[in-house]
Amino acid sequence: SLILSWNSEVFTYLFSELRQGTVELKDFSKEVAVMFLEGLYSGVVAVEKSYFRELNKISHAFKVKWMSKKCTAAFTQFCESCSHDYTDMVFLFNEAVYSEVTLKCGVLMKIVVET
Repeated sequence: SLILSWNSEVFTYLFSELRQGTVELKDFSKEVAVMFLEGLYSGVVAVEKSYFRELNKISHAFKVKWMSKKCTAAFTQFCESCSHDYTDMVFLFNEAVYSEVTLKCGVLMKIVVET
């Protein structure tokens, strides 16, 4: 699809270079996969804590820069609105560590440290 390729160099590679007609998103929940694809077509995505990790992961996996930036902005808001209770702090720290270790992206850790 032209729209998918326009949003993601990974889709461009899969469709153009590898000539794949379909792409399986089996590493992600159906809800997040649908949200991701709808976001690519509409240019709009809402980022909530409940599915933050998966949406951040899929946006990094497919190199969708604008969606990764939306996830980072949402994470910044999560930090700024943090009530400093144990649950919030664990969520923020876990997501920052996951992003740094698994996605090789240290931006969230920097946000946690600076906030």
